[in-house]
Amino acid sequence: MSVQNPIGAGSNERSTRGEIYKVCEAGYNEIANAIVRHSALRELESFGKIISDKPLNHPERALFFATIWAFFKDVPAGIVALAARVTDEWIKEDMWHGTAKAAHILYASVDEYGLHQHSKHMLPTHHQMFKQLTTHLGLSDAELFNPHYILPEGTAMGNNTHRMYRSEFLGEALGFHLASEMTSSREFQFFLKGFQKYAGEYGLVDEDDPVLAFFAIHCEVEPMHVATGREIMISYLEKNPTIAPHAMRGAMAFMDGFEQMFAALNRRLA
Repeated sequence: MSVQNPIGAGSNERSTRGEIYKVCEAGYNEIANAIVRHSALRELESFGKIISDKPLNHPERALFFATIWAFFKDVPAGIVALAARVTDEWIKEDMWHGTAKAAHILYASVDEYGLHQHSKHMLPTHHQMFKQLTTHLGLSDAELFNPHYILPEGTAMGNNTHRMYRSEFLGEALGFHLASEMTSSREFQFFLKGFQKYAGEYGLVDEDDPVLAFFAIHCEVEPMHVATGREIMISYLEKNPTIAPHAMRGAMAFMDGFEQMFAALNRRLA
């Protein structure tokens, strides 16, 4: 990745901070562009078309929600683990601002844990919203945890999520997190629109039924999560440009697993 050379010995002394930031921003853009060009997004679009063309029947709902739960369940704790690691590392070099850097990661977990309106009251966590939605749709815990419905690709994605957020290479974890946020900003729009289209078939009051909060809240908050993911990635590239290939590797690990999961769902639901 080209981010390394301009910050190396010699040119480092002549570069202004603004120039360094531009180089690191270009390094971020290279990773972000690789994410949006990945074929995983075509599989996601195909899935969006499937749930837009017809409502899912009960076994299909069980397959979808059991598979994505196998993945989603590991996200909140993974974000917290990554934020703690960023704090521990950054505070060694910048004691007064280390937690501020980690806040770019932790901000995403505030929503996951239902804390974004903490001054008023605690809100349901994303896990609780998921449970409310699946209960409304008639899915039992036994079905959600049944290996018959959980595609192996969903389990693999969950295992990868748990591992990559705690990777010994921090750059990998940051890249994985960035890809997760960038895809979430798209996937939940497909989920929400698909279920809104067949509100009657899914027993919804209307398109804005509160039971769809699990989908709707992600559509609302993910653009900000992408922005904070961008800032922490650029900060780390400024601090240590050698993480660039690790970050790309982490991002691609997410995208490869994401593609496999939705390709498997598409084959079963098409």
